[in-house]
Amino acid sequence: MRRTLLILMLVLAGIPVIFAQGYHLRGTIPGLRQSEIYLMQDFAVSQQIIDTLKTDQSGSFDVILPEDLPVGMYRLMTNSGLMFNLIYNKEDIAFRTTGFQTDDQIQIISSVENILYYKYLNTKLNNQQKINILNPVLDYYPENDSFYSVVKSQVMNLYAQIQGVSNWVIQQYPHTMAAHFIRFDRPQIPNFNLRPGEQQQQLKQSYFKGIDFQDTLLLRTSLLTSKIVGYLSLYQEKGMSKKQVEQAFTQAVDTLLQKTVINEQIYEYTLNYLVRGFDQFGFDNLLQHIASIQQLGRFPDNSLKKQALENELHLIQRLADGNTAPDFTARDLQGKRIHLSKIKSEKTLLVFWASWCPHCTASLPKLKKFYDPKHPEKLQIIAISVDDNKQDVEQAIKKEAYPWINIAELKGWDGPIADEYGVSATPTFFLLDKDKKIIAKPRSISEVEKLLSKD
Repeated sequence: MRRTLLILMLVLAGIPVIFAQGYHLRGTIPGLRQSEIYLMQDFAVSQQIIDTLKTDQSGSFDVILPEDLPVGMYRLMTNSGLMFNLIYNKEDIAFRTTGFQTDDQIQIISSVENILYYKYLNTKLNNQQKINILNPVLDYYPENDSFYSVVKSQVMNLYAQIQGVSNWVIQQYPHTMAAHFIRFDRPQIPNFNLRPGEQQQQLKQSYFKGIDFQDTLLLRTSLLTSKIVGYLSLYQEKGMSKKQVEQAFTQAVDTLLQKTVINEQIYEYTLNYLVRGFDQFGFDNLLQHIASIQQLGRFPDNSLKKQALENELHLIQRLADGNTAPDFTARDLQGKRIHLSKIKSEKTLLVFWASWCPHCTASLPKLKKFYDPKHPEKLQIIAISVDDNKQDVEQAIKKEAYPWINIAELKGWDGPIADEYGVSATPTFFLLDKDKKIIAKPRSISEVEKLLSKD
């Protein structure tokens, strides 16, 4: 359900900015009586609950914010689903909503930062909705028809209104946090005199125009994340396969990392965000590309966070398809010594699992149809448990009668083999060829079944 925003604009001239210790956050949400509201830090680098606020009988609350609370973007969220962002920049904030549903309106009563921000945001959201409705007309309606010209003019006017409001805030209040965020967030205006393909290319080229990636205030808001996602979306077209999307994103990634490398903090965040996101989508080739071009080494900082990211990128390169899998020696649950590189099999499937993992319980039994204990020379399966209790592992194996090689280092996630393979979730699969080179890293049991069914 769409959320609309209604701004109660105060006369900005004359509103005093009070510098005092302990700024108030006051709000009224009619109908939300004696309920909890969560105050969340909505930074690019950290999303976390700061406090739980409780409303009174009228749906109001009044809290004093911690003196050491960092300036930036914060989010208020109710159990009913209502949520909205507020800028905190060492000033009192007061607001009121018309109700407590997701489509209710919010009125900013005090806070220069939020009056400015919501003046822009209200215009942007309302106009963008109209633009989205009219865009299909521009895509499919005959250009030589007079109605096309009317729609085109209206769309351009809607974009101009957004630009007008954003320019006003930036020019009149350049030192506010609202101006920083608006300058970064405002949309680019397409060139409607170009063909659709040319227009898309123009948007790619101008997407970051006027944005200062030295401005670390961008890390105090989630807008940086939205901007990255918006830029990637310019490279994705309807009907693309996963492989095509991955290839298209390569150019976008190169541009993002080139633009952000001027600032260590923003570059590190962008790099980390891309790695996290692409890993979830299984874009292994793109992850390897990022690992090969990353420039973390040019920065002097040697924080634990940076080291962890560097280690992860090195691991991505080490575990790339075509590389030899890390060798290991361990004893199975019967005490037999297992040396990976000495396994004689056309294919070897490494499975990292745990007795307490429900996905493992559902997935591992499906592997039995591919495994023949009498002919392990065709396919050998090595299941490596990340449990820390031997009895739990043995009971799970006995219950399902897993007939393959079972290893349990009993060190949880800190087991040497799991660490060598960068395992952070179960089940995790690696399919190797006869020379122990990595063929694939299937993301699910269905992908494993598909790969093994090819034989």
